[in-house]
Amino acid sequence: MKDLLVFENADLGYRGSPILRGLSLSFQEGEAVGMVGPNGCGKTTFLRSALGLLKPLQGRVDRRPDRRFSYVPQAEELNLLWPQTIRETVELPLRSRRLFGRLIPEERAAVEKAMERTGVASIADRLLREGSGGQRQRAIIAQAVAQSPDVILLDEPTKGLDVVAERDLMGLIEDLARSGLTVFLVSHTLHLPLNFCQRILLFHSGRVIDTTPKEIVETNRLETVYGVPFVHMERDGQRFVMPARGTR
Repeated sequence: MKDLLVFENADLGYRGSPILRGLSLSFQEGEAVGMVGPNGCGKTTFLRSALGLLKPLQGRVDRRPDRRFSYVPQAEELNLLWPQTIRETVELPLRSRRLFGRLIPEERAAVEKAMERTGVASIADRLLREGSGGQRQRAIIAQAVAQSPDVILLDEPTKGLDVVAERDLMGLIEDLARSGLTVFLVSHTLHLPLNFCQRILLFHSGRVIDTTPKEIVETNRLETVYGVPFVHMERDGQRFVMPARGTR
């Protein structure tokens, strides 16, 4: 199978200063990849490079030209001042491609299907700013899905959600991955990628450790990345990790 995305000895950064060094990674269709690490360790830089928005300082980054990549930003990046409905939010990228912003029938159908798939069709005419955090996040995932992507990159999609909304949203993301989409998931809530992804990228000191949930639970790699001890648990087929209680 041809690789979907390849980093070959790539240094990534800005103005000649690398943030990530020596990346040699490849990804195939249908993978669910979790991305974890402290703030400022290069996760956003990696996403920008994967989207083709950032050229490597050294080495190469190759994306399959016949595959579409869609990005789902953090909910806090949404402009909630503009009074647009959930439907208008989902339609926005497609309208931007058309003269006078008129969608063709195929695009309208894609919007309806995306809203049904993400569970926002019944509230499509509600203002985005009036929706709950989970509903707003589903709306911007619907926006990405309506563009018929092959790859979807999500930047902390569950940030600020309550535990039930978090669980339901991760179920949606898992369904997208099972349908054949390649998913990249950035999360600071460690149990999410450990339970929903088959592959984990650990970002640490300018490097990326390519590992699996099983290896993380069985080794001390999180301790290396975060600099504190962790408690590891596994129950009923689910993995849990948390920082050990510190001493005063």
